[in-house]
Formats: sequence, structure tokens, C-alpha cells
Amino acid sequence: MTVDGSFADDESLDRAAEVEALLAADETFLGSVWREIRAGKTAAELADEWEITTGPIYSNLGTAATLREGRIPNGATKAKQDAGRVRSWLKSKALSPSLRQTLVELEDALEARASDEGAAKREASVAVEKSKSAEASGRPGIYVYTLPHYRRYPVDPDSGKTLLKVGHSSPDAYYRAGSQGRLTALPEDPILLRIYPVVESAAAEREFHEWLRDADHERPRSQRAGAEWFVTSTKFLDRIARSKDLEVVVVNELEGDDV
Repeated sequence: MTVDGSFADDESLDRAAEVEALLAADETFLGSVWREIRAGKTAAELADEWEITTGPIYSNLGTAATLREGRIPNGATKAKQDAGRVRSWLKSKALSPSLRQTLVELEDALEARASDEGAAKREASVAVEKSKSAEASGRPGIYVYTLPHYRRYPVDPDSGKTLLKVGHSSPDAYYRAGSQGRLTALPEDPILLRIYPVVESAAAEREFHEWLRDADHERPRSQRAGAEWFVTSTKFLDRIARSKDLEVVVVNELEGDDV
């Protein structure tokens, strides 16, 4: 590994060309992002066109850099997600022997970063500080939280859906989240992912929950789980918010931060 956190590769030009060809033919969201950006679109333009935030776009561009250049993300969550993508390529793509060996080594390095507790703690600390800063605004609305564990280990890894707390809050949002954590003995500080500002927050919460139930984004079956917890995604919640003409305030992304 080089000093910049990437892998030295004697066949770097061949590797780059091979990975780029695979990205160009890739039928997943990663391939779509790669092709559109290469065609000259900006992340902001794509987000507007696809009615999503820029977070997933930048996350996938980071994944493309990991595959193409061997870049190891600093964040544990992003490293784990990239390791999953590398593993998928090893199983499903037609790879040259050289690239296959390179990706095997890359997967090992990514898994090592993903299991690095120091990296995970730094990532969670940054996310919690962002949460506190956003909560200080005291804006009424829908607040979406998760826990660091559910961010790193989604309940449904294939879809990316995981346990999210979708509730309405008055200006004491962070106090309420912290109180709920103590009452249910949650082991970690909650991370704020989204704020959808709305004055009539209680009514908006009921509508959000109705959408989630109709889409079968069910609550956990445990009797101890709060009524505001659903197995869902910020992508789905953002779509609900936009359908109601609500602002989407991004505090943290589920994809994690490259801290």
C-alpha cells in the first residue's frame, strides 16, 4: 500500500482501463453514476434529475475510485460497503487474473478498515457532532435517526434498508432522542440523518408512518421497539418528503463519511 492509502499496481494503466470498461457496462446504480459523470453531468445535476440527494452519487464515485485506484476509505462504514461491492465483482464479473488478484487483496484491506474500531468510533463521533449541530436549530419537523450499528450493518444489506427512527419533534429534538435512548437502553448515541422541516409535525409524522406501512416497511416485531422505528431507507423517506413539498435537510448519510 502506498502512503496515500492506495495500492501500488505495476499494471495500473491496464487496471484502470479494465475497471472503467466494467463500470461502463455495469447495470447497477454504480454504473449509471459512472456513465453520467463521464458524459459530463455534475453530481448536483444528477441529483436534481433523479430526485435524490448528492450523497449516494458521491458515495458511488468513491466506490469507483476504490475499484479503479485501490483507494481505502477512512470511514469504517464506507469501507464495509466498498468491500461488499468488491466481493460482488469477484463473484459476478469476468476479470483478468491480474485484476482478480488485485481485488482479492483490496477486499482484505477494506475489511480490515471496516473492522477497525478506532475508525468506527471516529466516524460515529463526527456523525454525532453533526447531529448536535443540526438539532441546535430547534426546527419543528420530521427527524430521522439511526444508530451507528445499524448504519454499519444494515438490516437488509442487499437493499440498504435498515432501522430508522422516524418521528416528529419540537425544538427539544436531541433531548427527546437521548431520552428515548436511555429509556430503551440503547447502547449508542443516535445519529441524525435527516430533518424535514414542517410546522404541523405531528400530522406529518402520521402521514409518513402511513406511507411506510403501505410500503411494507414494517416496524420491528419486538414489543420493546419504539413505534417510530421502521426498516426503511433515507431514499424512500426523501421521496415522501418531496411528494409533500418538504425541504430535505441532509445531516448525515447512511453511506457513511470518509472521515
